[in-house]
Amino acid sequence: MDVKNKIVQSQKKIIDALSGCESNISLLYAKYAVKFPEMQKQWSDLSKAEKMHANLLQTMHRILDRGIIFLNLGKFSDEAIQPMVALIEDSIKKADAPTLSRNDAISTALRIESSIMDSHFYDIVNSDAPEFKIIAERLSADTKKHVDMVRNNLEQYTKG
Repeated sequence: MDVKNKIVQSQKKIIDALSGCESNISLLYAKYAVKFPEMQKQWSDLSKAEKMHANLLQTMHRILDRGIIFLNLGKFSDEAIQPMVALIEDSIKKADAPTLSRNDAISTALRIESSIMDSHFYDIVNSDAPEFKIIAERLSADTKKHVDMVRNNLEQYTKG
């Protein structure tokens, strides 16, 4: 396998891990929608958005298949993504606990969404592919909206 193919395979692995995170976040929010009916719409909307994010990330495979590699994607190794994976998986397990409060769920979502934003993935990674810029801008904007929405929910539900 030549160097470029190794890079492509490595980048696909990172994209798959990020897409998996988004899919698992979608699952977590779907669980919250069932558990907290008073916030069912917010959680369901977030869950759908995260599923769409996973699908958008998967479209990046097509960019790689055309031979276009991403710049700076190597800064996001499997090891760097593992703490996020662990947080999401732990949160999914805790979502079924009868003691999980609405505020705990909102705080967890805020932590997850903030972690995604703080990673600056969509600011660091680049590509010459025009569709990447569209995907990155969409994911970045959506994540910022999610942080604001979850933060507003936290403020709203901790007041009363």
